[in-house]
Amino acid sequence: MKRKMVGKWFSFLSALIILLGIAMPQVKAEVMNRETYKMDWSYSNSKQREIKTEIIKTASGSIAYCLTPDLRSPNGDDLPEMGKTSDAVYRILLNGYPQKSPSELGVATTEEAHYATQLAVWIAANELTEEDLVAKNERVHNLMKRLVEASKKETGSQNVFFKVNPVDSQTATQKGDYLETGFYAVQTNAVSGSYTILPENAPKGLRIVNENGEEKSTLSINEKFKILIPKNTSSGNFKMKVKSTLTNLQAIAFKGSEKVQNTTVLLQRNSEKISTDLVVNWESVGSLKIMKLGEKKEVLKGAVFEVSNENFKQNVTTNDKGIAELGNLPIGIYSVKEIQAPAGYVLDGSVKKIEVKTGETAVLELKNENVKGELEITKVDVADGNTKLPNAEFTIYNEQGKEVVKGKTDEKGVAKFKLPYGKYTYKETIAPNGYVINEETFAFEIKENGQIIKHIVQDKKVEGELEITKVDIADGNTKLPNAEFTIYNEQGKEVVKGKTDEKGVAKFKLPYGKYTYKETIAPNGYVINEETFAFEIKENGEIIKHIVQDKKVEGELEITKVEIADGNTKLPNAEFTIYNEQGKEVVKGKTNEQGIVKFKLPYGKYTYKETIAPNGYVINEETFAFEIKENGEIIKHIVKNKKEEKASLPSKPNKPTPNGEVKPSADVKPMQQPNTHNEVRLPATGGVGNEFTVLFVLGLGFIIAGAYVLKMKNRKEM
Repeated sequence: MKRKMVGKWFSFLSALIILLGIAMPQVKAEVMNRETYKMDWSYSNSKQREIKTEIIKTASGSIAYCLTPDLRSPNGDDLPEMGKTSDAVYRILLNGYPQKSPSELGVATTEEAHYATQLAVWIAANELTEEDLVAKNERVHNLMKRLVEASKKETGSQNVFFKVNPVDSQTATQKGDYLETGFYAVQTNAVSGSYTILPENAPKGLRIVNENGEEKSTLSINEKFKILIPKNTSSGNFKMKVKSTLTNLQAIAFKGSEKVQNTTVLLQRNSEKISTDLVVNWESVGSLKIMKLGEKKEVLKGAVFEVSNENFKQNVTTNDKGIAELGNLPIGIYSVKEIQAPAGYVLDGSVKKIEVKTGETAVLELKNENVKGELEITKVDVADGNTKLPNAEFTIYNEQGKEVVKGKTDEKGVAKFKLPYGKYTYKETIAPNGYVINEETFAFEIKENGQIIKHIVQDKKVEGELEITKVDIADGNTKLPNAEFTIYNEQGKEVVKGKTDEKGVAKFKLPYGKYTYKETIAPNGYVINEETFAFEIKENGEIIKHIVQDKKVEGELEITKVEIADGNTKLPNAEFTIYNEQGKEVVKGKTNEQGIVKFKLPYGKYTYKETIAPNGYVINEETFAFEIKENGEIIKHIVKNKKEEKASLPSKPNKPTPNGEVKPSADVKPMQQPNTHNEVRLPATGGVGNEFTVLFVLGLGFIIAGAYVLKMKNRKEM
């Protein structure tokens, strides 16, 4: 039983020893040896002897320094590691030999460098004091003093420290295709080592590069690094840590024994360090530029746009240059929608998509159509409002009074003008043929797209006047009433007719056009004028004055004077007097040798009678009536006379014209002509006294004839 219990305890202890061996770290140890050299360079007053030392080396050849001067140096002893010496000793070792060469330390030999470093280690370990030592070698003592002084002034620690600068968050800014941080630098007292960056929630495409632009995952502690983020990565931030594997020098102490010195060696030791969180943030921003143009590439002010996405919404308005801009705009896809058009332009309600990229200005050029309306002018006759007038020209002017466009009405009397937004005026600049131009200026405004403004403009016809004055052709002064004139248009269709008034004037108001007219009824007693006259009304208010002359109706009275006895004997020197309808003498005349007297007389009613009978004939007392009614009419009358019964002296006859025609002494006013026969037979007249007269005349004639014959005979005889 006892054997079993002993076995169990043995097994338990064995297992415990194994576990403790695994769990507890192994203690390091160094085998050290010494090398002696002769030196007498320093004397200790307190010890009353020279300070001696030896060069102690580890198995690997590292120089070790004694920490306890009164014990012997290790020589083949395997000394265990017992931790680190003080930082003061560490700084001595770091600045002394063999970290620095004798020449760097200002001494002649390695022994002097070693000895001075050993003295400084003892002083730093409080085993000696400077005041206690007397210099036997000034170079050595001066180096010792410098090492001690440096150890006191410096703050370097053999404890490994590690820091990444800058520790504050960095903002990556755009450079080319990437957003870049500044450089990060590792600060450490390690003599060597490397590190890696451990990003957390890093953006896609992240790059880590050194100062040469080389992308690396692991860097040495002497290298700097920076973070590159693709520029079109949405704004954000991420954290990262820097994990390092560091190698540094430490003053490792090794434990001696009661007889063997404790020693210290400056040895490399590895350790891992991780930095605090480093924060990188970035704003991926760009700009948006909206350019608003019109149909003719003119810049448009006052267009309002809504720019938005799921995280952003803002309105912008175009300026005098037609540009609206948004800066520092987070990258991404944006919707751009016009919510208010510039004055005079049509709103474009469509949504445009545009991508804003980091560091770039996204440009969106948008065009607006002009607000267009239509002016429709209908040209009508003012008289009825239904007659449409083609070829009326209208001119449109803008608000500044500058001509914009002109056009004419079509066959339907309509002129249409497509016009952009704005205020306008228009007026008629050419009237239709035959119409008076409308001088009024009309105003209108195009305010809405597709707006149609309809105006009716009325024109009054061009109206002129034809004034015909009817006069007697004989003197041009006698005005003739009741002459009828008929007016015909260009197609020969009768337009109007009218008669001259008491002043011989007929007036006709006529519209624009070409006309003819002619006399269709002559005044009483006048021959109708067969001529056709042409005229044209071209201007409003124009008065065309024509004088139309008429010749009086003129006929002829032919009286033949014959003896009643036989009706064949023609009687000269019978005087006849013509009287008008009022009984006033018009003309008188005598029959010629053929017994004929002729009177040219104007239109009218007349009477005549014999006022002097031919010699030897009894005057005919009858009064005869006749009428001249037609031009060229010849009225022939035969008036018979009876011989006188007794002779009487003849009255002195009027000298007839060769053809027996007697013209009236004055014009005769026209009279209406009664129906008469062209020939009027008159009763015979006469008396006894006529025979004596005839005999007397015949006797006188014979006497003259006989005297003439006798005279001619006497001439022949001579």
